[in-house]
Amino acid sequence: MAEEKAVAQRKEASQASQEQEEVQKAKKEKGPGLLSKIGFLRIPILFIVVAVLAAGTALVVTKVAQGSAVTKKGDAKAQKKDQLGKFITLDPFTVNLAGGQNYLQTAIAFEIDSKNTELENELNDRKPQISDAIITILSSKSMGDISSNQGREKLKAEIKKAVDSLLSYGKIERVYFTTFIMQ
Repeated sequence: MAEEKAVAQRKEASQASQEQEEVQKAKKEKGPGLLSKIGFLRIPILFIVVAVLAAGTALVVTKVAQGSAVTKKGDAKAQKKDQLGKFITLDPFTVNLAGGQNYLQTAIAFEIDSKNTELENELNDRKPQISDAIITILSSKSMGDISSNQGREKLKAEIKKAVDSLLSYGKIERVYFTTFIMQ
């Protein structure tokens, strides 16, 4: 019995090895597998995938950059619109200039922050005080002091400083002469 078992095991082992040899022969006859056939295409496919990813990335970056440029332009326009304040105009002034022979007729407007309603109300409430301060400044100037652009710019700065000192809810941003006649 032991001999029969050993013989049976030998037959099974030889059959298994014959089956393995047949499978290997079939593989050799079939030729290379699908993966080995595609192997020579791996590099070009890899290049195509990389090129598509690079083009997609460039497209996304370009669109984002264009979108932010449009947003910046829109923000710049909004800021410029916000920068323009509200204008408060005063009644025209006619004063004798220092020296007594000449006079000045001028109209003045103040630019203030359009969101600062307290400052606007204060400017309207304090118009008599503001007018008095401006008349004092204007009448102290001679024709030579204010005949040049530089002289008028200094006059604007002086008026701004005097008016700002009267205000408690903010400061005026700019002073404008809407009329300026000397004689």
